[in-house]
Amino acid sequence: MIQMANNVTQVEEAGTVFITHTVLPRNSKAYEKTTHLQPVYYLNGLNTRLLSMGEFLNDKQLITGDNRQLMFLRNKLPVLTCQSHVVGSTIFWLNSTIESVQSLSAKTGMVYAADYSIWHQRMGHSSDNILQKLPERVKGAPKLITIPMAKKPRKACAKEKKPSRSFPPSVSRATRPFQIVHLDLKDMIKRSFNGYYYVLTILDDFTSYAWSFNLKKKSDTIIHARQFVAYAKNQHNTSIGTWRFDGGTEFLNDTFKTMLHNNGILSETSVPYQHQQNGHAK
Repeated sequence: MIQMANNVTQVEEAGTVFITHTVLPRNSKAYEKTTHLQPVYYLNGLNTRLLSMGEFLNDKQLITGDNRQLMFLRNKLPVLTCQSHVVGSTIFWLNSTIESVQSLSAKTGMVYAADYSIWHQRMGHSSDNILQKLPERVKGAPKLITIPMAKKPRKACAKEKKPSRSFPPSVSRATRPFQIVHLDLKDMIKRSFNGYYYVLTILDDFTSYAWSFNLKKKSDTIIHARQFVAYAKNQHNTSIGTWRFDGGTEFLNDTFKTMLHNNGILSETSVPYQHQQNGHAK
């Protein structure tokens, strides 16, 4: 929200704008300068671009002038020159051009190094704490990134950092051994000494007993699945009721489906990215 002269206005977006303008020092030659303005707010329905004198004062700039011209100085050096269209008017104008990213890159070969918005996006919408530590941890990073006091949360940040609610305990546990069996295939961090790349985990929902098998290829999953079906029948005199697994291709293929069909085994596939549905086997 922004406090205007007569009301409070909702801010739609906030960011940084680069402008090219002419500085008119009183006792020296005029010159062209490119300046970045931050923060810049977009207000829906506002058809005039306004500069806040209060923001320049908060930036520790000195303002001097008369009824014809205002000069903004930082460290005693001219920054902006605003002129009055009509002598005696209280409204001053800045004659400038808003630069696009392409034109700015062509002129300078770089984007303003210490711009908060740009570096926040470059670092994957990282927290302010990470950006503060960036100069000491990353070679070539800007020495000073000014973090604005007031900024509108970005949708991407809010979405990424929003935690999920805790999941309640499951009330759909199996009532007998091998009624529900969980499967999952995990990659090894690196190949084992004997050349294995994967680990197949099988867990019984009722007893929480677990079995694991080392695999050299994902396609070997069907071999161990058939062996486990035979193990349940011969050693425990029972059959598997339902197999629950994620959407991995090692389970969702015609060969695996045929094996389940021939043995009368039902299958349940967990919802993508909802690992708690097959969390036992992970």
